[in-house]
Amino acid sequence: METKEKKQTEKSSSAAASTFQFRTPAGIQDFSDNSLKQEAMNALWSSNLDGFTQQGMLNNPWNTNNTPKTTNYFNPIDDNTQSSALNIKWNAFPGRLAFNFPNASQDQLNQMADTGNMPGKITNSPCSATGQQVAYFPYGPRGWQDEYCEWAVTRDTKGNIVRIDFTCENPEYWNSLWLIDPNKVLELYQTILDKPQITLEDLSLPGVTNPITNQPVYNPLNKWNSGTVSDSTKGGAIHLTSTPNTLQTEIGLATTSTVQRFNPPGSTGTSTMWPSSQYNDLICVGQFGQRYRNSDPNIGGNVNNLVTQGTVVTLADPPGLYIQMPDFSNYVTPDNTPASDFWTIKRGSKTLNDQYGNPLPGNFILHAVFEVPKDKSYTVSDIKISGETIDWGSQVAATFKMQIVAAGYSGTTPQGYNQVTDIEKDALAQPLQIFYKDYFDTMYNTPVPNPVNNPISLLSNSTYVPLSVNVGTTSAEMVVIAGTCTAKENQPNTYPKISFNDPNITAVVTAVKENVYYAVPGNSQPSMNTALYITVTIGSAAKTGQQGVFVTNVGQQLSTAMPALFLVTPVSVQADLAWQNTGVVLTSSNKTQITYQSGLWTANPNDNGGKLYDAKGNPTFIPAKTGYTMPGENEGALIGKVGNTVFLVGLGTTVPAGLSGEIQLCINDDLNALYGVGLVDNLGAITVAIEVQ
Repeated sequence: METKEKKQTEKSSSAAASTFQFRTPAGIQDFSDNSLKQEAMNALWSSNLDGFTQQGMLNNPWNTNNTPKTTNYFNPIDDNTQSSALNIKWNAFPGRLAFNFPNASQDQLNQMADTGNMPGKITNSPCSATGQQVAYFPYGPRGWQDEYCEWAVTRDTKGNIVRIDFTCENPEYWNSLWLIDPNKVLELYQTILDKPQITLEDLSLPGVTNPITNQPVYNPLNKWNSGTVSDSTKGGAIHLTSTPNTLQTEIGLATTSTVQRFNPPGSTGTSTMWPSSQYNDLICVGQFGQRYRNSDPNIGGNVNNLVTQGTVVTLADPPGLYIQMPDFSNYVTPDNTPASDFWTIKRGSKTLNDQYGNPLPGNFILHAVFEVPKDKSYTVSDIKISGETIDWGSQVAATFKMQIVAAGYSGTTPQGYNQVTDIEKDALAQPLQIFYKDYFDTMYNTPVPNPVNNPISLLSNSTYVPLSVNVGTTSAEMVVIAGTCTAKENQPNTYPKISFNDPNITAVVTAVKENVYYAVPGNSQPSMNTALYITVTIGSAAKTGQQGVFVTNVGQQLSTAMPALFLVTPVSVQADLAWQNTGVVLTSSNKTQITYQSGLWTANPNDNGGKLYDAKGNPTFIPAKTGYTMPGENEGALIGKVGNTVFLVGLGTTVPAGLSGEIQLCINDDLNALYGVGLVDNLGAITVAIEVQ
């Protein structure tokens, strides 16, 4: 590891001062054909990872003991110290299967790993002798594949395996990609799975739209990313779906495991070193991860030992979970073609350099396919591994490993702590997640089928990707999920206070729902929490950027905000979308000014020499045709609407008096593709300021 004096890791007053930007997983650039969207994706992704890192470094100040802020984990946004890399590897085959069913044969374990059909129940508390027997968890259509690697198998009419898709892509990336462009997500689904029949409707959450863009909302368990069986009508493996298989969890695992624990517990002042044989015990003592997984104990134990040696650590950029090349030495094909010829890296790469151009260790594969070409006279099922024919996708998974890459520099060893315990009395309310109301209600009320038939809702497949709320929003309907909350349904005197880092953001709790049962992302099992329905107002003076959320139980003092749960954004208008909401709702007595602030766009990349222009529209006046947003006004100009009243905004305007309703904005273009492709080929975006009196 590089030797440098440990730097201060407190969050700076402005992350904008940092020149570091987290790279996307494996450095992938999905908008290589659109630099504006790629820049937006890169910025959004880096902001997300910054937020996840802040959340992990905070640890848990609400309802547990011995969970301090981390001291030996650094956020490169604030502290981009040059460091050395070290990869941590584990087996992709689910390790908990053999532990929970020690009498099962290898073939039975292989079948379990592919199907999720389990021969019995397991304890719900691996760290305690007092647990109850429950259905095998994590729940979900691929829940048991919990080593950050999941797969789907395609068979022919004879039952022979013809293709296996392996993925380790995190769900947060795909949710972020959807926010930038749902059509790019559709294109990638079609090309990665080689299924052109997939539609945008297939990937969308029925009945829900994004309240800002009016676009469909992503369904992470859509029919093409659900389960381990893939055919022409359903199934595939695009990104991870098991509830603990998230990138935010990986970051949380790495941050939490930097806290030093006395070994044995309770022996204050003695060793904080945990040998590999005790990594599963460390999981229990530190209350992070899931015992007997191949992944969590290895990640947590190795990171913990680095810190014991005085190392200050982080996840090497780009943070991610990566498939390694299989060991093909024991594969035999019928015609002696090397089995490696049938392994195709669909996304990611074999090698990758760090930000300084130095090679990073291991492989950086995000999605791979094992498939025998159709011109061969045999299938995957005719290939043998160590003398056994491939009957299950898990047999191939057993021949490769997964990895993360840590990075660190020399510092000092932090103090040790005893084991984590729950606060039994006067625990503080813990902010967990925040959602748009319609999204929460739909996700929570959508049941997810799973092989062990344990009830679980689609909300368990939500993520910590922060949602956006515009400056000036007057009444956003949202839901905050809180743990150890004392609020009671229909008892307003028990409702907690919701507040934010910025006093210009306010919220009123309107209703409470107790016993909300789902797996908070990152958790292997569902838990009971409280849903707080709120109405949020974002003042015009609110600062844009990440916002933390406080939840304060009645009778308690303001505690600690969960950072980066949502983003306050300027009012932005995309050139390639129809009417977009601003969040600003007017009454007939309001006087309102809309002013162009920044950004460039175009309604036709073939006009103006291919150059973008501002909200005034095309520099050479082109009157909009019938069917455009506002016929007669300049093509490419910014247009506004309240109710049925449409008006020109351009570089600025006063909204016509007497209107009531939400302000919507749109570029002046061919809304319904009457004269060509409509808005699809438009480029760019602009931002505006809205002042309401």
